Amino acid sequence: MSFSTEVKNEVSRLVFESKGELLAFLAGLYRVNGSLLYNFENIKVQFSTETNAIARRIFADIKKLYNYECSIEVVKGSAFRRKNLYKISIESPISKKFLEDIGLTPDPFSIKATEVPKNLIKEKSFKKAYIVGSFLGAGSITSPDKSYHMEIIVGQLSYGKELNEILEHFNIYPKIAERKGDYFLYLKEGESIADFLALIGAYQSMFKFEDIRVFKEIKNNVNRVMNFESANMDKTINASIKHVDDIEFIINAKGLDYLNDNLRQIAVARLAYPEDSLKQLGERIDPPVGKSGVNHRLKKIHEIAESLR
Repeated sequence: MSFSTEVKNEVSRLVFESKGELLAFLAGLYRVNGSLLYNFENIKVQFSTETNAIARRIFADIKKLYNYECSIEVVKGSAFRRKNLYKISIESPISKKFLEDIGLTPDPFSIKATEVPKNLIKEKSFKKAYIVGSFLGAGSITSPDKSYHMEIIVGQLSYGKELNEILEHFNIYPKIAERKGDYFLYLKEGESIADFLALIGAYQSMFKFEDIRVFKEIKNNVNRVMNFESANMDKTINASIKHVDDIEFIINAKGLDYLNDNLRQIAVARLAYPEDSLKQLGERIDPPVGKSGVNHRLKKIHEIAESLR
């Protein structure tokens, strides 16, 4: 089971107590997922989903609101679409009542309306329910062990901006992009996605998401430290090789006594401990010398070696 399906299964179990929350939830879901079908005088409202839990949730909520049992058609998966497709339909006159309640009309173009009716989102809990419905209708979240990506397909740019404004009430700021003629809202920051999961009530999924995210960050930090230390080690080794080369050249050309006491002291230490950093090297001589002092002496040795060369 994908992470996105896990989230949707969890969110599908949320309970909305008031009629206003139920309508906001179904309105959000219908605006990104619903369709209208005509058969003479009959107007059919239809939802489609590949998630069984969402299909059952729509059925239960419509029954709670209108004491009406939707019809559910199951289209078996194929080689191209492995999952079953659930089609939940509402017939007239309940379909007309439902459309009226969510601020739409039987006109097939009314679903293209940009503005969300204010009465559907007048309360904070209504806004949350509307977002939940939108996510269950056309949302997805990539598993955090792969990448950070949450999106809701909204179709129109104008409607995407409208839904974006609702999300901004909860300090969540998605971006809008276009793909194959459809617009979608998306989040790509781990912290923002975690906040979104908390907003829609997917707390178990949020904890799982955060566990993976924290583990990845720790792993990345460890890798960065190891890479940094490795780079420093390489730098130390390369510098040490040059130091030893200079010192050995001076010894072969003039002898170690060619160097004054301070330079000879650090030269002997470098030959004895070629793997040491400058700081470690300075701590080995008596009296100890700081890193800058060691560096100064080694530069002097290099200048002498170059002059002899």
